[in-house]
Formats: sequence, structure tokens, C-alpha cells
Amino acid sequence: MSSDAIQPVLRITGVNHTFGSGETAARVLVDINLVVLPGEVVIMGGPSGCGKTTLLTLIGGLRKLQQGQIEIWDADAGMHRQLLGLGEADLVRVRRLIGFIFQRHNLFDSLTAMQNIRMAQRLKPPTENPVEDARRMLRYLLLGETNIQSEPQLPKFDYKPAGLSGGQRQRVAVARALVNRPKLVLADEPTAALDANSALATITLLRRLATEVPDAELEQLVRRPEARADEEGLAAWQLPFLRDLARETGTTSLIVTHDNKIMNRADRIVQMDKGRIVSNVVVAERRFVLEALRANVAFAAIMPEEQQHVADGILMGLNPKLPLPPEQVRDGLIYKDQVCVGEVHAPGSIVIRQGDGVNDRSKAYIIRRGEVEVWRQEGDDEPRMIRVMGPQAVFGHVALLKDAPRNATVRARTDLELYGIDRKTFNDYMRVSRPFLTEIEAHLGWVKTI
Repeated sequence: MSSDAIQPVLRITGVNHTFGSGETAARVLVDINLVVLPGEVVIMGGPSGCGKTTLLTLIGGLRKLQQGQIEIWDADAGMHRQLLGLGEADLVRVRRLIGFIFQRHNLFDSLTAMQNIRMAQRLKPPTENPVEDARRMLRYLLLGETNIQSEPQLPKFDYKPAGLSGGQRQRVAVARALVNRPKLVLADEPTAALDANSALATITLLRRLATEVPDAELEQLVRRPEARADEEGLAAWQLPFLRDLARETGTTSLIVTHDNKIMNRADRIVQMDKGRIVSNVVVAERRFVLEALRANVAFAAIMPEEQQHVADGILMGLNPKLPLPPEQVRDGLIYKDQVCVGEVHAPGSIVIRQGDGVNDRSKAYIIRRGEVEVWRQEGDDEPRMIRVMGPQAVFGHVALLKDAPRNATVRARTDLELYGIDRKTFNDYMRVSRPFLTEIEAHLGWVKTI
């Protein structure tokens, strides 16, 4: 892994921002804290006027930072660029690290589509064939010789913005922002003016620049041959362009949008309200935890909204495929926003011990990373190992549900990272779901669970 791959691309700490002064001052951003890692596609949502666009312009160095710090990773320099107090010349250097997609495209009216993109290319060292790079990007975004139904069409390479529709201008703006393969993309409503096919092409391109997308997943997006022009999908001829980006991953995108069509394609969803970040959910992590709960007979009994409530209370804010940053771990406990959400254990350590009673500090667990051994002793017999459990396994819930002593010993087999579900969560959950749990216990019992 390259040195910049482990560094946050974007780190925001304690940012506050005010419009106006004195009695007319209006606080538009309040204590914003956010860390975005390489290759994440982050969608920022929230009601109009909540501060999303203001935050985007501060990150992009388009507005002066008043308080707090914004750091952007400069891979070439091997360091973070801190925006607070930067002069205009240094801000220009920072902007060159970023690809901007504006809601109002901001194309040069006197230049053609190709010329707008070629101007952006001049900000970076030239590639082997920059003209063809620009043409391929425009073709992929349906501005070339072939339309979404694989039929010939008049290319728009030499059209000026006045001769293009709103959606076509926006696609040129997307091409201009991405042609240099920036490591950070800031996008303000990039798909608002786009039809479903162009929006899908745009978000798929952003995801493909972020990380590897398996061929099987790309092929699922291909349109049926008989599909109408307005049916969402990619044309088969668009896939080679995406596959050719194999060595160009690591782009991070921060997208302000109200477009529900692209929400489920994000890695992280950040919600803002009244100038504050009110939720910050890593989609893959939420899915990981929900799948663990739904595979467990006890948690599968509760309604989906209750499952999500339980899951969201223990999320760590990081894809489960990634190791935890050291700053989130203190004295064997895992924290998110100063709240304990889990535990770490070394190989051989005891997580729970058979026969121990439960109290208000007792927890159930979901394995994030690592494996455990489950040991049980029957009567005077020697303890025996009854199973090994790995990621997404749930354990420790039976004692909390039955208010009974632990029925097995669980020992860390490897380095272990655990999500912790506390007793209060269980008490709240049982009040809602007791009839379901009673029915399950009557028919299945808890013999095979821990």
C-alpha cells in the first residue's frame, strides 16, 4: 500500500463559520468534524440552507476559513496542506489537488467542450495522449458518436456551452473535473440536471476512480438490448473505459446532493442540519452490522427499524475491511465521538466467562475483525471447545435476554475487534420485542446460542 493510501484525504477539525457580523451575524457551520479516507464516495445531505455548500466551498479553498482547521492530503509533497491562514498563492496550489463539479457547471462560454477539458488538462503534466483522454471521457458520458442505445449520434466535442442542453453542459463539467484523475473531488449537486443514464454513468465513474469494482457488478448495470432510452443502465460499450481505469483508483469524492438515485451507491452518508453534522454513517459498516443482526435468531425477531436503531448505536465510522486507527482505541476500548462502541482483545484473553452473572455493564458482541473460541463445561466434565466464530458472529446475547449467568466462555483466538451492545440497548429492545422473543424461546430455545 502506498504511503498516501493510509492517510486521510480530508480532515476537518472544529470548523465554525459565520456570515455577517455583530447583531446580524448568522452562524452557518457549528463545530464540524469529519475525516474522509482514500477511495471513499461520501454523500452529504440535509435540508436547503443547512450549510452543505458553504462547507464544500471552504474545503475547496473558495471561501476563507475563519475558525478550525481543514487539511487536504498532497500526495506529491507527502504531507497535509492546512487551509487556515493560507495566502492566495498557496490556496491555488490546494485547488489544483481538487476536481470541482459545480451545480452551475461554470464552463467557459467562449470555449468548446473539448477546449474546456483541454484547459483543465494543462494544470497537470501531460499524459501520453491528452486529446484522446478527453475524447474518451466525453464519449463515456454520452457526448460522443454513440448514444445510450448504441446508436450513432452527432458528437458534441466542438459545441460551445450555448449549443448544449443543461444536462450536456453538466456532463462536460463532470469530464473536466475528472479528466486529471484528482485524488479529491468536490461535487455540488452533480447529477441534478442529468437523466438517469447519465447520472448512473457519473456515479459509477466516481466509484470506479475510488476503488476496484468487480466486473460482475459492472455487468449487472448493463442495459437490456430492448430497453427504452429512459431506462436506467450503462451501455455495454461504456464498460471498457471503466475497466481501463484499473490502475487509477484512490479518488475520494465528497458529493452534496438531494438525488436519492445515487444515495445507495455511496460509501458514507453524512447528514447535516442547522449547520451541524447530525449523522455520519459508513454504508458498508451499517450493512455489515445489520447483516450480523439479521442472521441471529434473537435480533432477526425485531422490526427493521429497531434493527437499524441497534446497529447505528454501535457503529465505529469505518469500513469493517479497514483496521481501526490507533486514536480510536484507548485502554482496550474503541471510541467514536468520545462514546465507547466496542472493545479490542489480544489473543488468549477472555471476553466473557461461563458462570459469570450479568449486570448493567454487561454486553453482547458482534465480531468486527478476528476470531474467538467458544468453550463450554458441562457438570464436572472438562471444558471443551464447541466452536470457532469469526466476523459478523454475534455472541453474549442469551445471558442478557434471559438475565441469567453466561452459558459459555469466549476467548480471543486472534487479535480481536468487537462491537459492543450494552445492557440498556437490550432493555430498550426487549420492551419493544418481548412477544417475539418469547415465541422464539418457546419454539427454538437458546441451546445453540451463546
